[in-house]
Amino acid sequence: MQATEQITRTVERMSPGRAVVASLLAHGVDTVFGLDGSHVIQVFDALADAPSIAPLTFKHENNAAIAAEVYGRLTGRPGVVLVTAGPGATNSLSGIGGAYAAGAPVVHISGGVPVGAPHEAFHGVDGPGFLQDAFRGVTKWSTRVEDASEIPAALAKAFKIAVSGRPGPTHVEIAESALNMSEVEVEQAALVSGPTSVYDGADDLPILDELIARIDGAARIAIVAGKNAMYAAVTEAIVRLAERLGAPVAHTWDGHGAMPTVHPLSMAVWWGAARSHPTALEIVGAADLVLGIGVRAGTEMGVGLVGGAAPVVLLDATDDENPTTGPALRSVGQLAAAVEKLAASCRARETDQATLDACARARELQQLGLDIELERYRDTRPWHIGAAIDALARRMTPDIFVVSDVSNVKLWTPLQVPVWGPESHFQSGSWGAMGYCLPGVLAAARLRRDKKVVGLCGDTSFLMSSSDFLTICEQRLPVVIAIHHDQRIGMIDNMHTKAYGRAYASEIGRVDFVKYAEAFGATGIRVEDPGELEAAWDAALASDGPFILELRAGHDFPWPWPVSRLVQQAQEA
Repeated sequence: MQATEQITRTVERMSPGRAVVASLLAHGVDTVFGLDGSHVIQVFDALADAPSIAPLTFKHENNAAIAAEVYGRLTGRPGVVLVTAGPGATNSLSGIGGAYAAGAPVVHISGGVPVGAPHEAFHGVDGPGFLQDAFRGVTKWSTRVEDASEIPAALAKAFKIAVSGRPGPTHVEIAESALNMSEVEVEQAALVSGPTSVYDGADDLPILDELIARIDGAARIAIVAGKNAMYAAVTEAIVRLAERLGAPVAHTWDGHGAMPTVHPLSMAVWWGAARSHPTALEIVGAADLVLGIGVRAGTEMGVGLVGGAAPVVLLDATDDENPTTGPALRSVGQLAAAVEKLAASCRARETDQATLDACARARELQQLGLDIELERYRDTRPWHIGAAIDALARRMTPDIFVVSDVSNVKLWTPLQVPVWGPESHFQSGSWGAMGYCLPGVLAAARLRRDKKVVGLCGDTSFLMSSSDFLTICEQRLPVVIAIHHDQRIGMIDNMHTKAYGRAYASEIGRVDFVKYAEAFGATGIRVEDPGELEAAWDAALASDGPFILELRAGHDFPWPWPVSRLVQQAQEA
């Protein structure tokens, strides 16, 4: 009798749609990013009875996937995407690829064609497994569920894999026929099979004694903070370690925010021999030991560091069982804990004044080079977009969170905008997906109500994701989206001109973004001349609702990379 009562308490019969929602509830999901569709209506119907989960309805599935990525990066818990089969899923494929490149935990759930579906079934092609195959290359794990009884186990595994090792997205496709099955038995205790956050497992550290001894024996230590250190706990640990060792810290180009650039031990960007700040290149190259924290082995940054002149240890959350470049750290939590342990255990050193002077000089030269560059084009019309970013940079505080897109603003923002940590600046990084800014600011503003969230994008990038400006307005989120309106794919136009002496097929036409904002009940200001920037930014940052800042600047200016060009003109000045 007692055994029967135990079964009654832990096992419940429910519809397949409710089984999906039960898994989400067990993993503490509070938001679902997605768009309803015919192959997942069973799940959305069950969500209606789960008021603790907010369904955020997007107008395009790729925006939902990008927003889920930002959610995962900010919370450490998987952002959950729920979309229908076929085009609903493939529309979000690019955003999931971006989550993989960013190392962000995401669980992507899609509908699927029924078992035994004929060729060209609705939302299908010929083979029923095409979505599983499509997502396999851009996720850590991709599966198709054809029996409703497998739903809880598949989702438990998806959540576990998403947060374990190097975080990343997973994909679970549920066949429509599975969602239409009768009730299934769900055991509550089996809904969660592992960690639910990237910070779990921090106590189970590998032995670091050998690394501590190696650090203590090195005379000159340099740190390079990479993209995978873009979690607040890791950044805070890096700062403590740098201060303990008196070690200068460079950041990778896609790790802007992994080390506060306002810190005295922050020197500049490290991006290999060709694109690094000369000071960062010199200091990293001359070190007796380089610690690449959050730098993934095998990436451009990892290969560049390991292949340099100085000995390198990479400290990163990894799925590799036996990494050869550093200790085996199984989660972001372990990475943060390992860096904290080094900060507590390694030999404390006085910070050398020469090191502080070198870092300060590196930052000073970069800023001076930027100032000279902008002054050179002060009277040029159309004007330089860097002037708008400079005006924002001078207003930056720890309470402002910038999300930048792929366009000319992507080239300038990581050099111009000061950061206090990861939540000062997010960018799409190596995946380079246009349309990142708008869904990014949407997710950031929902999670960080105490910050002013600002998006920087080009007109083409904005238009790619603009359908969900309505979602921002529905939510009444007080975001600012600054749009560089040069009427073309400006960065590509510039590349064409440099390579071939002319540009072709890069124009996109003129849009009145002020009227666009007003059409959604938002506010817009157009900046025709850089003399209007100060007042425009002040108005935008003071606004309490969605705000579009239309920046009618030019596009055909020299790029700021390599940074050595900026530094050289500063030295010559």
